[in-house]
Amino acid sequence: MRLDSHSKPGMTSSFPSQSAIDRRHRVVMSGPLPPAIGGMASVVGALSNSQLTSQTHLTLFDTGKKTAVNRTLLQGIQARLRLMRDWSALLAGQPGTIAHIHTCSGFTFFLDGLLAFVARRHGCRVVLHVHGGLFDAFLDGLNPIMLRIAQRIARRADLVLALSEDWRGRLGQRLPGSRIAVLQNGVAEPTCAPQRGANDRPTFLFLGNLSRLKGVPVLLDALELAQADWCVQLAGNEGEPGYTQWLNTEIERRGLAGRATLLGPVVGEAKQQLLARSDAFVLPSLAEGLPMSLLEAMAASLPVVATNVGAIPEVINEGVEGYLVPPNDARLLAAAMDRVAHASQHRDTMGRAGHAKYKDLYSVNAMAQTLLDTYDREFGLQRPAVGPQKATKQ
Repeated sequence: MRLDSHSKPGMTSSFPSQSAIDRRHRVVMSGPLPPAIGGMASVVGALSNSQLTSQTHLTLFDTGKKTAVNRTLLQGIQARLRLMRDWSALLAGQPGTIAHIHTCSGFTFFLDGLLAFVARRHGCRVVLHVHGGLFDAFLDGLNPIMLRIAQRIARRADLVLALSEDWRGRLGQRLPGSRIAVLQNGVAEPTCAPQRGANDRPTFLFLGNLSRLKGVPVLLDALELAQADWCVQLAGNEGEPGYTQWLNTEIERRGLAGRATLLGPVVGEAKQQLLARSDAFVLPSLAEGLPMSLLEAMAASLPVVATNVGAIPEVINEGVEGYLVPPNDARLLAAAMDRVAHASQHRDTMGRAGHAKYKDLYSVNAMAQTLLDTYDREFGLQRPAVGPQKATKQ
């Protein structure tokens, strides 16, 4: 699916507008689009509502899964072939276009490698934007043949984008010969003002997939070990089949029903309201990239308790914006959450510090400006080609 960021959904134009012609680059950005839930969709959505749209000619291309969960192999192949056809039609006759491909670990990376191959065939510049906290483990787990293919996909790209300096190092070790730059995630300004003091007791918010990888069992252990009277609300999709049912059973078995609440997926205005009413944020992940939920919490002026994995230590300074603990350590997690729960004034101080850092480094405009500077540095100032623009079916 093709969606021009300067048009209403379902509408296309035969020629770029004069304002689009004057912009510095023509960019076609692929990835899952909102309302899909997840880090990639959030980043694509944020960039499509940033200054990137006024300073480039930006077109979005939706790679989110549209077929039924129980689709047949044939249906899956047919859907992928249609997507490749539409991608090729969108890029045809547009050499020099920046094909910005959001990707992650697993089979998805190899499918996105096909998008990169088609883009190069049309003379486009290819940017692979790597997301996810398990990409290094994904590469380490590949057999030698598949690893060489993955390395070739990255090496043939003009640029690979990593989420942090830590991730640039990890990818550089595993993808030799690739040109790697850093683009930190950014999130939008909150739409709701903080409503601290709205809860009877300190309330932590967890935002993320409900799964072992996000440290949810460790969080339940920490609840049992807590010395202070705090509670936690868990908002997110089921990250593993049957996990919600398992969590409900565990909460009842441990006698935590009054202190742990499962909210399910929460998006949009409801998520903004939830952030505004919470007192602190917790993310006990076992592995991470640069979690959007962490940045959303900082934007909402929430103090943070998180694990020191992925890019998180580059974002959170101990005792300034929050506290960091080792992954899979319920005792230290409980102690950090107790500490935050006990000191309301310190919570406010850390929340303000987190918001200030968000404004400086992790806003949508900061992310978009860094990306524009990266395009200019890597590809030079250029104007999009003038001519008919092919559009795929909506």
